[in-house]
Formats: sequence, C-alpha cells, structure tokens
Amino acid sequence: MMQVEQTIPTEYQKLYNDYVDSLKDKLDTIMWVVLDKGHKTMIFEKEVHKEMVGQLLRSGDVQMVKVAEEVMKRSMGTWEVR
Repeated sequence: MMQVEQTIPTEYQKLYNDYVDSLKDKLDTIMWVVLDKGHKTMIFEKEVHKEMVGQLLRSGDVQMVKVAEEVMKRSMGTWEVR
C-alpha cells in the first residue's frame, strides 16, 4: 500500500510559514513548550523541532494539531493563554 504525504492543513499554512521564518533568527536549538497539554518542556535542534511540528499538523488528529499550534505560537512568542 502506498502512503500519500499529507500536507499542512490550509488553515495552519500561514502560521506554519511564519513559524518557519521565525526559526531563522533562533539559536541552533529551540525549546518545545506545550504547557497547556501536559507535555514536558524539551530542547531540540531547529530542524527536528520543525519536523515534529509538521508531523503533528499533518497527522489529521485534532488534539495533535492543537499541540502543534501551541508549540508554534509559543516558539514565536505569540501564544495567549486561553
């Protein structure tokens, strides 16, 4: 069975592109912060961080997409507590 690569959901493409652009100004490693979902705070290389966010966005799982949204916004400093 051939797997088809999922794309970033349309409603998150601008946010994802802004997030990727913001990574250019970051150090080689970046924090993974998702406090609202009970995940641990970790540090990853930028490319790993970006790939993990992309995987979550392409997963099709609503909760995982929300985690990716929080990670991107926290990484850019635009997260607002709800």
